[in-house]
Parts: sequence; structure tokens; C-alpha cells
Amino acid sequence: MQLYSLQAKALLALTIGIFATTTTCQVAAASGTSTASEMPQADDVGGLPAFLLPVPAGPVLMGMEVDRFVDACSEAAYYYNPKIAHIQAEDKFKTAMRRSSSMIGRRSEQVAEYYLGKWPGKNSEYLVFVDKMRAAGVDVRPPFHWWRFGCPDHYNQSLAEIRKRFPKDPAGAILYWEAEGHKLPYKMQDKNGKSIGEHPLVYITWREANVFAASIGMRLPTEVELTRAMRGDGSQTWPGGERGPDQDKYSEEMLKYLGMASTSNQKTKPVGTIKGAVGPFGHVDMFGQVWQLVGDLGFGPIHDMDTFLTSWKALQKHKTGRLVELKPTYEGHKTIAKGGSFLSFGEPVQLMLDARAPILTTDCLEALGMRLAKSLTPGYDYLYSLQRVQFDTEAFAQDQQLNLDALVGAERYTLSSTGFPSNYEAIAFAPVNWLSAERNTKLKSMLEESQKSPLLIGAIATTAKFENGAKPGLYSVFYRQAGIPKELRTAIKSGYKEVTRARKAAAKRAAANPKAKDAPQKPAPVRKWRMVIKQFGLTDDDVALPKASNGDCGYVVIDGIKIPTNKESFILATKGKMVAVMEGTRNKPARGDTAGELEMTAGEISQKNKTIAKFRIGIPMTAGKKGNSLIVFDLPAVLDQEPPTEAKPWRLPKQK
Repeated sequence: MQLYSLQAKALLALTIGIFATTTTCQVAAASGTSTASEMPQADDVGGLPAFLLPVPAGPVLMGMEVDRFVDACSEAAYYYNPKIAHIQAEDKFKTAMRRSSSMIGRRSEQVAEYYLGKWPGKNSEYLVFVDKMRAAGVDVRPPFHWWRFGCPDHYNQSLAEIRKRFPKDPAGAILYWEAEGHKLPYKMQDKNGKSIGEHPLVYITWREANVFAASIGMRLPTEVELTRAMRGDGSQTWPGGERGPDQDKYSEEMLKYLGMASTSNQKTKPVGTIKGAVGPFGHVDMFGQVWQLVGDLGFGPIHDMDTFLTSWKALQKHKTGRLVELKPTYEGHKTIAKGGSFLSFGEPVQLMLDARAPILTTDCLEALGMRLAKSLTPGYDYLYSLQRVQFDTEAFAQDQQLNLDALVGAERYTLSSTGFPSNYEAIAFAPVNWLSAERNTKLKSMLEESQKSPLLIGAIATTAKFENGAKPGLYSVFYRQAGIPKELRTAIKSGYKEVTRARKAAAKRAAANPKAKDAPQKPAPVRKWRMVIKQFGLTDDDVALPKASNGDCGYVVIDGIKIPTNKESFILATKGKMVAVMEGTRNKPARGDTAGELEMTAGEISQKNKTIAKFRIGIPMTAGKKGNSLIVFDLPAVLDQEPPTEAKPWRLPKQK
């Protein structure tokens, strides 16, 4: 299945969205400290936005057995008599199978409890985000129709410029909005001037949806999670299957049930309008309103490739299923949307519960929206959403990644009178899944090596500014052990002697002959010690410092950042560069059994009016080794925000 992109030339009437024909914040007791035992536990959802409804833990059936898949495609192609669909509507039947075959193969998947928005994200909710970003001077693009129909005068005034920049291009208005949308005016109304605040949000890309979700500590659901919310404990193929086993098929009755039996209904509706689109756990507009994005990146088989290939072989042996000849094209740079839309009237195969549409992460579509999800783990969703769109993984070794299951965080909400978040504050740390790819590495040698090449230990995300000046956001975190390698100490000593001796001699010559200082300077001779100090970012000026006489300048330099050598340090990096340093504690990394702890506390005298997030993180030392021990790191993140109070508690990790 494939959705029309905004860039497609077929947008003659801006009727996009259908398938293409080619396929924060402080907690504490009076002492200024809070611990997990004093705070609401992770399964206590008190204080969370009221529009979230629980999706209970349990199994969900994913995908379709080959026989049922062929039958369902037959129903979608020729519901009058599905048994002869391959004859009476052969092209529609083959098209339905071709666009849906990535879902073949059925098995049960387990889903942990989570929370899901009762309705798809609404325009009125996104308006809060857009207004806030614009007020802060941040470029953000409101949905296309907020400008096109919300500000018709400005749109009409822009037509001359649009024609000039995109001559004879029917998608010119869209292309202009894509380029200039962050500067355009906006208002939530349709072409008749009526508010669309209660309508589902559309014209939003996957990337924009993740940024919006992160801003309020949420995320997009995974495909498995969203399917669980759609299907529950059942096994139905079509929406409304709960009407009875005999009703689990495509028909005009099903379209009426979903409010889609008339072409006049081919537009978004206020959320909750269609009773037939309610999921088993009370979530409205699960089907046939707008496509809903998922958080997964990459379009592949609904299960693994082996499962797909086994099912594909069975499909090729099926009497009518073998009419589909080409396998789906799987693309890792695309994502998925589910649920169908108001435009699915003409292609009902899109309404199957397992239907999945691959789209580009940059696509904005008339019938593509999103739904917010919330995990039980505090701070999880904030970091998860940010790392979807702005995380650099170049420093990761092969098969090394963030272990989000071990994430530790804290968060708190400020809710408006509508129950929607007016402010969100969080800090979270996600460790890597292992520290070293070498199975026989020793802890001592690994930590000593960090003096030469800092050790990647995970990622940290916060909504507050760090005391060291780093802005709110997501950073990779590296550890460097205090001290310097022997080879560097030797090089600094040699450099100190040579540079200071040479500079004293130069000063004497300049005193004797003032004009000599204006003469061209000879390049510094190549020396082994210079080659060594260069590896640590040091220069002649650094080794000429008086304190360098003992072989230690007091720091090394990476990407222009001075990292102290007399202290344990945690280094923040983003976009492939080190940007700031956090001072460690006296507790050096050691073997232990701590999986993850977090304490939020007020800063001491030297850090007055600050908040300290004290993380204790255990990370497996090596990859895939049995009996692998954890290496425990104590990471104190000092935040430039007011210290904890009793007034507003954080949600902290549930005690192990």
C-alpha cells in the first residue's frame, strides 16, 4: 500500500491522502529531596492528561492467515459475491492483494499495558504546541489547511508569488507551504469559516508528529500496540466485527456502521462522531476517520521475513491467491500508518484491522493524522520521541543501541483547564545495551581506555537547561575516567621542556633585536610528543602552562571542549560533536546489580537554586556473554531550574 505524497503531480484538486494506483517539575520532602518510595509509582497515573485511556496488557493477533487474507480481499473487491471476485473483479482483487500482502502470516504478540489517546490528535491540541513554539521564536509549520482555508485572504494574496515560483505546477500551493509554512499565518477553520478545533489533526509529517508528542511527554504507538487497541482480545478482520461472527466481512452495512456510506462523508468529522469506529477499550475514531501514524521506523513484513516468505509460498499455492505475482517492496526509510481514512470508501481493503500503509517520514497528507500514546515508565516517551528524529548514532558500535527497556526517568505535568498539558518537564537516561564488543575485556583496561577514547554509555534527555550551559534536548553520554595515559604524560613533560626553553630563547632574541619579532616564524619542528598531544586536542600553548611541568595540563580537549583530567567526567555529545561536560562523583564505575535508580534532589550550597538528578545506572559490560555482570555508573545531572518542592511531585521509577 502506498499513500499519495504531497509532491505527487496528481494533486490537481488537493484531494490527497488516498493510495497511489501503483502500488517539569520539582519534587521533594521538606528536606529538599525525594525518593521513589515517597513519589507516585509508575503504575499510578494520577496527574496524567485525562484524554488518555488504558490499553490493558495482553496478547493481540497480528496479521492474517493466507485463506482469510484471500477471502477478505475478495470481499473488498466484490462484496456482492466474494467467491467469484477473481472473475468478476479480477483487477480490483489483484490490486487489493498486492497492496495488502505485507500483512500475511498470523501470530500472537504480547503487549504491555500502556495508555492511548481516546481520540486522534485534534487541531485544537496541536494549536497549543504551534502557538507556544511561535511565541518562543521557534520555526514550526502549521497544517496546510490552517493557512489555505483559515487565512483565505493571505492565501489569495500569495497566489501570484506561488505561480511565479512554481509555474504551471498544480501542487504549487503545497510546495509553497512546504517551503514557507513556518512563516505563514494560520487559523483553525474550514472554507466556510467554521472551527475545526475538534476535528482530527492532518497535514502533519511523521517527524513533526514525533516532535509534537515529545513536547508533552508522549509518543506515537507502535504498530503492535495500535493493533491491540483496535482488535483487543478478538480475532476479527474488519471494523465492527464485534457485531457477530457473521458480520465480520466487508459490506455496505459495514460502511453505514462507520458513517462512510455517502460521498458527502468524505471529510474529517469531529472526534467521536461515529459510534461504529470505537475500539474495544473505548477509543474513538479507530477506523475510517484518518490514518494514524505509528512510531516504528521501517516498512517491512508485519512479522519477520521468514514468516512472510513461508506465507508467501502458501499464497502462491492458493487457487486464487496466486494471482498476485509480485512481493511487496520493503523500505527501511518509510514508516507505517493504520486505520484507514474517510477516503477509504473507494478502496475498502484499507479498512482491514491489519491494513498498513507505508509512507515517507516527510509526507503530509489530507487524510493522515496521529494518535498519542503514553508509557507507564516516566520520561520514556519524551526520550523515545526525540531519538526518533534527532539522535546521532555514528558513535555506536555494530549491534550496539539504546536499551529503552532499562530507561530511568522522572516527569511531571501541568494541565490546563481542558485537561491538556500546558507544560511538561522531564529528564530521562537510557543506557546502551552493552559497553564493549570484546567478550574478554577487563573493567580496569576498559576504563583506562576511556582516557584516550571516552566510553559511550547511553543517552540523556531533559526539558531543562543543564548547569553547564547545554540546552534542553537529547544527547549521547560518554564517560571519561580521571587521569591521563602514560604516553600523554611523557609527551607533555617533553613538550613543556622544549616549548618553554624555545620561548625563553625567543624572548631573549627579541629583547636584543626588537625587529626580530616581526620576522616570519619558522614552523614548529615535528616531534613525537607533538603528535601525541595532538591526539588529545592539546597545543604548544597548553603544554607551556606552568602546571604542565608534571606532565598534566589539567585537561584534554575534544571538539574544542576542555575535559578535566583530575575528575571523573560525563561528556554530552550531539550531531557528532562533544558539547559539554558534567562532573562525575567520587564513586567510580564498579561491578554491581543495580538496574536503574533515580533521585531528584535540591543542589547544595555551591549549586544553590539548582536541581540534581542523581542517576545510578547498571549496564552490561559485554555483548551477549552469559552471566554478564553490570557496571554501575553514578551520574549526577545538574539542571538549571528551581530545586524540588512539595507542591508538585515528580513521577519517578517504580521501585524494583
